[in-house]
Amino acid sequence: MSSKVTARVRVPAIAAVVCVIAGFGAAFAQEQGMADPMSQGTMGRGTAMCGMNEHIDAELAYLKTVLKITEAQAPQWNVFAETFRSDREKRASLCKDAMEQARAMKSASLIDSLTVVEDELATRLDSLRAMKAAVQPLYAILSKEQKKTADEVMRGGQNF
Repeated sequence: MSSKVTARVRVPAIAAVVCVIAGFGAAFAQEQGMADPMSQGTMGRGTAMCGMNEHIDAELAYLKTVLKITEAQAPQWNVFAETFRSDREKRASLCKDAMEQARAMKSASLIDSLTVVEDELATRLDSLRAMKAAVQPLYAILSKEQKKTADEVMRGGQNF
C-alpha cells in the first residue's frame, strides 16, 4: 500500500479507537458513580461556584476602588452595589438548590432535564437583565477614564 492510502486508512481507524475508548471511559465513570462532566450543563463547575457570595463585600470594595467612585457617583454606586449583592446571594442559593436537584435528576427523562436547564437559563437571564438595569445609570455618569476601567474590569458581565 502507498503511504497516502495507509494514512487514509489509519486516521479513521485511530479516530474510531479513540471514540470507543472515550465511550468505555464514560461508561466506567458512570458505573463508578463519577459525574460525567459533559452532562452537567451549567452545574459542571461544581460546588465551588455556589460560594460566589462569600466575598461580595471585597469584590465591591475592589470595584469601587478601581473605578474611583466619587461622592457624586455614590447614589448610583449604592444602587449597583445593592443589586450586585442581592444577585450574588440569590445565585448562590439557587446554585446550591440546583446541585441538589442535579443529584435527584440523575434518572430524569431528557425532557425533564431540558426543562431544568431551561429554567436555570431563564433565571440567569433575569439576573443579567437586573444587573444591566443597575449598571446602566452608573455607567452613564462615569468619566471617560472610569468607563475605560469598567470596560476592562467588568466586560461581558464576568463579575455578574
